[in-house]
Amino acid sequence: MFKRHYYTPPYILISYIVLLLIFSGCLSIKPSASKSGKKYFETFYVGEEGTQYFIKPISFIDENLYEELSIDITFRYRNIIKDSAIVNFSIRSSDIYKNVDTFKLSNKKIEIQTDRVELIYNEKNNKGYISRHSTKVSLNELKELFNNDDWLITVENSSKITNYKANRKTIRVINTIRDRVFILM
Repeated sequence: MFKRHYYTPPYILISYIVLLLIFSGCLSIKPSASKSGKKYFETFYVGEEGTQYFIKPISFIDENLYEELSIDITFRYRNIIKDSAIVNFSIRSSDIYKNVDTFKLSNKKIEIQTDRVELIYNEKNNKGYISRHSTKVSLNELKELFNNDDWLITVENSSKITNYKANRKTIRVINTIRDRVFILM
């Protein structure tokens, strides 16, 4: 018999709706993409030794043989350059690379060459072989290499010499790494 009737004034109802729309609008706003370059490298704090940097794989191609080489680099740095960098590289090819006699990183300003290359593994897949190798290079020379993005990587073994070049995307990656990592040294 007693009927309760709740009455909400229209201005309060409209205020709630407007606040709800403003709040939901703020949640859907995404921050702009940052150009930190973090998709190309990772950093790890290693205490007294400073920071360990891992540069994710960078791809190079040999257009004549349709081969691809990708390198990743690991090094530690704290205030001064006093160590070497580990350069691991994988070659995707129709040929198997059981050994590498010489590995060369170069551009117009510097050439880093080593004959101390270790085989990590060889693997067969549908398209041919993946050969993974590792070597050490001077971190100081590597820093100099990053000052010019026109890289050429040369791999020599007993049967052939293969040259791998950077494409446009690779050049952008090299420049980003230089501007975000090597500029700090």
